[in-house]
Amino acid sequence: MRYLVMGAGALGSVFGGFLAKNGRDVTFVGLDDHLKAIQTEGLTITGLWGEHHLDGLKAYYGTDGLTGLFDVVLLSVKSHITAMACRQCLPFLHGDGLVVSIQNGLGNWETIAAAVGWPRTVGGRIIFGAEIVRPGTARVTVYADKVLLGSPSGDVSTERIQTIVDDLDDAGIPCAVSPAITSQLWGKVLYNCSLNALGAILDIPYGDLARTPESLELIKGVIREIFAVAEAKGVALPYSGPEEYYRYLLERQLPPTASHHSSMHQDISLGRATEIDALNGAISRYGKEQGVPTPVNDVLTAIIKGLERRKAKAADQ
Repeated sequence: MRYLVMGAGALGSVFGGFLAKNGRDVTFVGLDDHLKAIQTEGLTITGLWGEHHLDGLKAYYGTDGLTGLFDVVLLSVKSHITAMACRQCLPFLHGDGLVVSIQNGLGNWETIAAAVGWPRTVGGRIIFGAEIVRPGTARVTVYADKVLLGSPSGDVSTERIQTIVDDLDDAGIPCAVSPAITSQLWGKVLYNCSLNALGAILDIPYGDLARTPESLELIKGVIREIFAVAEAKGVALPYSGPEEYYRYLLERQLPPTASHHSSMHQDISLGRATEIDALNGAISRYGKEQGVPTPVNDVLTAIIKGLERRKAKAADQ
């Protein structure tokens, strides 16, 4: 199969790099200095999964010059440009090709399906982390569980998804098919919404959030609201209730990521748009649609948006 990595950032580089290293036909598309470095110097991957360097990769700055049709698009862009990226890659997608979302947050799958249809949309739950160390080098920083892929609508056969899963697994990225991918994604959203925005606002690593009773109460509020919204939407979360997930977060998820700094904080510091609208903002939006109050998620969303605007204003001056 021919793979197109649309959004060759940290995660896209790891996915595409490992596939290419294992002999798969991979093309990268990006719009930054990292992509330019891949074109001239090759791609280096470091971190938890070893040291790797690949030269001679097919890498395009934007879709200008891109040719041919691809069987699988690995979509690895920020949520706020999902629709644009889908429009850009659509002319290069094979007639029965699949778009696989390897993104954070809620709402991406619906945006992809609006462009290509649910029978060509595959959802992913990605629970390992990576970062760009410098242009041309991506580092795998944390690994919590296998990548899960599945059909949110049930319109994509398990056999078609299994082919992609086998390619990733063979390449060294642990992967499996999930028959309950929506539930699994919301399970990750619980983690992201509990820590990401709050860590950005307070400018502290995740582990420090557990040391303050007040921040723990905010985390509990985020969790309770997500469970209430999920119930109203008919989404079955992979935990029995807010209390079980809160214990799991503190006992299992926080310790290995205690020193991790919020990606939202990094985005704000660099003057980039955050993914707040796909995380706490999505919970607020769904809550309004379902008539479920979400005051904690509302406030966290408002503060992040205020920080974004302040940074953008400062950059313009």
